[in-house]
Amino acid sequence: MAVREKSPFIPNEIYFITFTILDWKKIFISDERCQLVYEWFDFMKNNYGNRIYGYVIMPNHVHVLLYILDKSPILSKLIFNGKRFLAYAIVKLLKQEGDYGLLYHFEKNVYGNSKARHKVFEERYDSLIIQSERFFKEKLHYIHNNPCVEKWGLAERPEDYTYSSASNYILGSGRYAVDIMDM
Repeated sequence: MAVREKSPFIPNEIYFITFTILDWKKIFISDERCQLVYEWFDFMKNNYGNRIYGYVIMPNHVHVLLYILDKSPILSKLIFNGKRFLAYAIVKLLKQEGDYGLLYHFEKNVYGNSKARHKVFEERYDSLIIQSERFFKEKLHYIHNNPCVEKWGLAERPEDYTYSSASNYILGSGRYAVDIMDM
């Protein structure tokens, strides 16, 4: 799995991670579809003790500030497994919903000797180690304001966007419980 920024994996650190749906197709557009990301978060928390410090689920990509403990798989394996889980679940939902246009798109983009039937995500993901409080704040601000930028226009204020940790930080609670970083 390709990674844009080649940095060594260091456990017990916070990472800013981004991964994207193939060709920027809008998948995360309903409660049921976004719930799949929360299930992945729960799996990481319950099985490895990893912590979610911030996130946003955009229609075609996900940003997360993730603290990865040393008992967790290495980052590349963690993301690979997460994307695999999400891809299977997304395909299942698309079949239930009868969205054959998206299913066909994901089928026709499987390449080579892959045993996969669908390619749902872009190959690569981005990851950066958070090495300072300032950098953490910068990425958290970016995550929370992403839905409000003109390009997306998904919310007027960060705390109004449902699929984000902004309301956890601003209002004290949100749709998905995160570990609040005291700053």
